[in-house]
Amino acid sequence: MRFHAQHVSASEAGDYFRLWLGPQEADDEERDTGEVKGPYLIVQRQFEVPGGGECYIETHDEAYVGHFRLRLTELSRTRLSFEIKRKTNTRVEVECSLSPTEFAKVRRVGEIVFGLREPEWRSDDGALERRSPDTAADPPRKPRGSVAPRRNEP
Repeated sequence: MRFHAQHVSASEAGDYFRLWLGPQEADDEERDTGEVKGPYLIVQRQFEVPGGGECYIETHDEAYVGHFRLRLTELSRTRLSFEIKRKTNTRVEVECSLSPTEFAKVRRVGEIVFGLREPEWRSDDGALERRSPDTAADPPRKPRGSVAPRRNEP
């Protein structure tokens, strides 16, 4: 699957991290992915329940919807590219155009979604704490582009 995204956003809420690529997102009250005009991609990873390193993909192309293990090949200001670990429909490439400021947030959340960075959480007293994420069995490989994998700390 390959397309150009007019809009890219990165978000996090608790143990959930998400990238959205596609047309301009509607407000929460108006959001209904069945109503999205044009191609779109959502890549989400949650750490609330162990998932074996799988991410959830939602897109306009039903052949790509589901929970999968992914391997990031490029994350830059102009492209997101990754492989889905399965036998068919294995490549996703989305072209985009991000400012340096936009890319900084997309990069951080993207690295968490693809298992290259550990998420950080705030404890009840507001202190920053690190928890080991549910990592995939395969070690991350260095993707092409401007994102380099980070080693997980013990």
